[in-house]
Amino acid sequence: MGSTKRYDVVVIGCGLMGAALARTLARQGYSVAAWNRSPERALALADSGISPVASLDEAVRASRISIACTDSYESTRAALQPVTDWDTTTLVNLVSGSPDEAEDMARWADERGAAYLDGFIACYPNDIGSPRGMVVVSGPTALWEEHKDVFVSLGGASQHVSDEVRGAGVLGAGMLGAFFIAALSAYVEAATYAIDQGLSPQALASTAAQAIALLQAVTPETATAIAHDAHETDQATLKTFGEAARATLTALRAAGHPGRLIGAAVENLDLAERAGLAELAFSAQSLVLTRRDAQ
Repeated sequence: MGSTKRYDVVVIGCGLMGAALARTLARQGYSVAAWNRSPERALALADSGISPVASLDEAVRASRISIACTDSYESTRAALQPVTDWDTTTLVNLVSGSPDEAEDMARWADERGAAYLDGFIACYPNDIGSPRGMVVVSGPTALWEEHKDVFVSLGGASQHVSDEVRGAGVLGAGMLGAFFIAALSAYVEAATYAIDQGLSPQALASTAAQAIALLQAVTPETATAIAHDAHETDQATLKTFGEAARATLTALRAAGHPGRLIGAAVENLDLAERAGLAELAFSAQSLVLTRRDAQ
């Protein structure tokens, strides 16, 4: 048999993010192969010095690290079914999903003798390869150390967060999902209302920047308060936030906007006030936000 070409990395999935991963690694001097269920997407990367491959089995066996960037854990498993030998590569799955899905995927990999890391990408494709680009990874520390050069090449802010394979999934669901997506949706809700009321995008800019700066300042202390169940405050009580949120919801709905995001915030704040937490800090909501308490 002829010798198979060796690669540093094979990228599995060539959508917007997968293509950005492959191009960045190739630009930084890695030997990169790319596979996609629709072959034309992999072929489109050839001009960037990337080798499109038809056989994922051969590419995985010929690569140091195999990075899956598909749309789901199920899609990753389906793509990898033909792979027969995992002895020479580490599988890294960068797919948005739940912590339980990450653990299921780790078991799937273990059954096939594959070394496995789980993670997610906490930036846009344009940020890949930049100092602010971030790939968040969990799983055995030794595997992270072995491939740290690849992750740091993909983003200067990349980090290993847990030896437990579900760790990245917890952060992804919490920070990228429940926080970032909800926060960006809230901004869309707010900006739609303000622009509908005659304000320009430029008029929103300084206040939005202040709101983001406040978030950046208060989120670390909020996490600490939740972790230590310490919700006393001499700044602003939960009741104060509740009054502001209810007034905001009234204003939006009076203007014909549903206010779904601020409406959900009002529900949480009302729940906390009914539980007797009105004079504590905003973080005290955490005491009534577990599945068993939020009834």
